[in-house]
Amino acid sequence: IQLPGTQHLILYAADIARGTDGKLWVISDRTQAPSGAGYALENRFAMSSVLPELFTNLQVKRLSPYFDSLQQALNNIAPHKTEHPRVVILTPGPENETYFEHAYLAAYLGLTLIQGNDLMVKDNYVWLKTIEGLEKVDVILRRMDDIYCDPLELKSDSLLGVPGLLQVIRKGNVAIANPLGSSVVENAGLVPFLPAVAKHFLGTDLLTPSIATWWCGQAKEMQYVIDNIKQLVVRRIFRHSSGRSTIDGASLSPLGIAKLIDDIKANPYLYVGQEKINFSSTPYMQDGKLQAGHSLIRSFLVSHNN
Repeated sequence: IQLPGTQHLILYAADIARGTDGKLWVISDRTQAPSGAGYALENRFAMSSVLPELFTNLQVKRLSPYFDSLQQALNNIAPHKTEHPRVVILTPGPENETYFEHAYLAAYLGLTLIQGNDLMVKDNYVWLKTIEGLEKVDVILRRMDDIYCDPLELKSDSLLGVPGLLQVIRKGNVAIANPLGSSVVENAGLVPFLPAVAKHFLGTDLLTPSIATWWCGQAKEMQYVIDNIKQLVVRRIFRHSSGRSTIDGASLSPLGIAKLIDDIKANPYLYVGQEKINFSSTPYMQDGKLQAGHSLIRSFLVSHNN
């Protein structure tokens, strides 16, 4: 599918952790439908109400510019450049674990929150069913995995999507953030090649390094992962519904290690091995006591005006 424009990825999030030496590492990339920005916003509102002096004294940056940019970016990708494009948020519904965020963002951004059965495809356009009749939809901010978005061409038993949506995208009559298929960038098998990709296309090093990763689709790298499996974290290259996608080799029994090695040898391209980083500790409160734990930072980017 040929999409208009040069910038297709509108939203991006990186899961980042800090090593004991203070260095930041990207743990994973989120490009399909990154969640969490709405929770950060809701948390900020709550914290600034309870502890306003904390934000005043520390001059904490406001979050609203990010959401302003998000709103403008969504308006800018509308296919027919209408002055007031109709933008909706597509949610799997109240049963989804992040539904609160979908509803919260819709209210904050002033967008219509809809489910798949609120939309229909007609004459190569997407229409929103309203009491007053059908209204044309220009942009969809999706909060579900791409495979569920069109039961006609993708996951045929999906009850969440919009039949015929892909055909409307092909015709260029609706824009989706992020585009269907953008989840390919989350593939951990790409990580070992990112430094060379950055050098080739941008002539620069990565701003933040990813964890050392060996893709088992290469014979030498596969053997390294197998030989050092107890010292590595093994990940499937995509999220897997029938089991854990991330396995700490040190946590496995001899039988578990043998099983994992058999799985890797059977389908080597599906696995990567990653270095285990000793992350710095973060204080947190539990049962009235301060404890030391580990934390991830999820950092959000929106593409707008370069």
